[in-house]
Amino acid sequence: MRILSVVLLALLLSACGSEPSALPGRPFAQPGVSFTLTPSAARDCHPETVYRGRVDWSVEGRDRVRLEIRVGDRHGAVFARSNQPRGSAWTEEWVRRGVWLVLIDRDRDEVLATLRAGPETCDE
Repeated sequence: MRILSVVLLALLLSACGSEPSALPGRPFAQPGVSFTLTPSAARDCHPETVYRGRVDWSVEGRDRVRLEIRVGDRHGAVFARSNQPRGSAWTEEWVRRGVWLVLIDRDRDEVLATLRAGPETCDE
């Protein structure tokens, strides 16, 4: 019984420190925000194919912006930063199907939009 209590306590403590998922289940954008990847997928639709893409963003209705684009999730590697409400940046050849990009307002530490290189399924 004592071992069970210790195991349950350890599970409860680990749950207290866990953070909710850093990404939604699917891509989204807050109202007034546009966030795109072109091309959205590799031409051959194979999941292992890496390619170069252009990321475009537009954030309307904010007086001042300090944006950051991260790879993987909201705490992932920084891909680009900008203080402009509109812009674009080219990736190198590291984009592949399933890679998440996250647009963050650095001043508010707020996720403005997410996108996922796709497509989710291919007609193979």
